[in-house]
Amino acid sequence: MWPSVFFALIILLNATVMAQISNIATPTPTPRPGSRQAGQPAVAADTEKFDQMRAIDQMVDRGRTVSHPLLDPKKGIYRRPGKEETSVLAVAEAVSARYAAFLKQPNAGIVKLNAESSCISDADAVVVASEKCIAFKMPGSGASYSFRTESYRLPRLSDVILLNGVFKTGGVLQQVVMTDIGDFPIEDVTLESAGMKFLTNLKPVRDSDEFLQFDGETAKGIEANGFMYRKGHPVKENATFVLRSIAYRGTYVRSIDGISYDELDFDKRRDVIVVFRVVDKDPAGNITILWRRLADVEAPKLKVRK
Repeated sequence: MWPSVFFALIILLNATVMAQISNIATPTPTPRPGSRQAGQPAVAADTEKFDQMRAIDQMVDRGRTVSHPLLDPKKGIYRRPGKEETSVLAVAEAVSARYAAFLKQPNAGIVKLNAESSCISDADAVVVASEKCIAFKMPGSGASYSFRTESYRLPRLSDVILLNGVFKTGGVLQQVVMTDIGDFPIEDVTLESAGMKFLTNLKPVRDSDEFLQFDGETAKGIEANGFMYRKGHPVKENATFVLRSIAYRGTYVRSIDGISYDELDFDKRRDVIVVFRVVDKDPAGNITILWRRLADVEAPKLKVRK
């Protein structure tokens, strides 16, 4: 029971510090009536509405198969959305063509992020029923993306979230830090480029105590080698960002209609270093980013101190 309790406390603190990123305001999402989940840890400012009790009180029976429509790998909340769903955020053909050579490289991609932050749902049934949001049916409403799975994801399982003009981070048992390296050609960025030293030298934390300490430091920001590393940075056109996301292996127990399961069984837990660049902004304000994973290794497991 203690590991589940401590994981919940880690996630709860992560929600708190996300709302304290220096000079970046985070709105409090309004829960929908009847929602099963009261707030995404990556975007919630009011942590009292975060339903951590399920992670504490529910235990997973590893010996049985979990079955529920929302857990269906093709249609459920952890699905990889198809072209029909993502067409609402299709990247402009001219933009894709401009970076065709870059996109032929391994571990590279391009994605458009939904700029309408009100569409980020606080419930597992992720579509917000408003006229301007109903078209965004993919997990996270197209505002959150995972470089590890190369797909739109729920905010708490993503590596980057576009929220009110800010790139933010902070998922479940996830240590993420980023910096803006300026108007630097993404094609020229390597693990030896300016701004990378802090990320490449960063050692994964060993236990939950170190996790909490580092999480608090990055919420405020860490200055190193002339760059500011933190959990969020304002969106800037023609700017390049570098990011390290360590999605620790562990257990995060959730419950749907009384069915308990480990949410991390539905996620690819990896330690990645990514470069991404803002390459387009459409009339609706949606942001297109070009990205590439420069490093990708197995993520460690976090030791929980009682």
